[in-house]
Amino acid sequence: MLDLPTVLVTAFEPFGGAAINPSWEATKDLDGSTIAGHRVRVVRLPVVYDEMAKPLADALAREKPDVVVSFGVGHPIFRVERVARNAYHPGKPADNAGKPPPRDAIVPDAAATLATALPADEIVAALRAEKIGAEPSDDAGGYLCNECFFRLMSWRDAGGGAPASRGFVHVPPIGAANPMGGTYDLDTIRRGVRVVLETTLARAKSPKS
Repeated sequence: MLDLPTVLVTAFEPFGGAAINPSWEATKDLDGSTIAGHRVRVVRLPVVYDEMAKPLADALAREKPDVVVSFGVGHPIFRVERVARNAYHPGKPADNAGKPPPRDAIVPDAAATLATALPADEIVAALRAEKIGAEPSDDAGGYLCNECFFRLMSWRDAGGGAPASRGFVHVPPIGAANPMGGTYDLDTIRRGVRVVLETTLARAKSPKS
């Protein structure tokens, strides 16, 4: 069997009393599928400060992906995040374990900000071309989505390597108004996720040899 390169997708469990998390609902069925010649693996992360770090790192080490796109919910339209910040926001709510933000910095002594390695402008344009409202963003918030984003962008394997294409995208809540018409139902969010992945893979560097 042909050994396909891997695209790793992460999403989050429900939080804040919600029954579902649309980032997970829109991505979970992609696990094991093939998109643009890449095998898709999907991992669900806990909404618990610090505790999401190990499953993320384990998945990166296990899958050795060429591309990683992490998804979360938190804005009323698709937002392609461009800047990961090494900070928790003290005003954010407790996590699913009832814990407040644990400290000021996510990774002490690390850089203050890290830039995405996704083609943010191209993704936004591709989503809009499909009549899916989207915008670039320089603020991923100070909750678990930003923590995931910063940890993803700062991750290196034992040899110092890391996926060349990686970053974070917020999806909207189910039922939110789509500024390009209608609402974001689950099918629309799923379609948007696929557009994000296809656009990223189309612009990714050639798979590692």
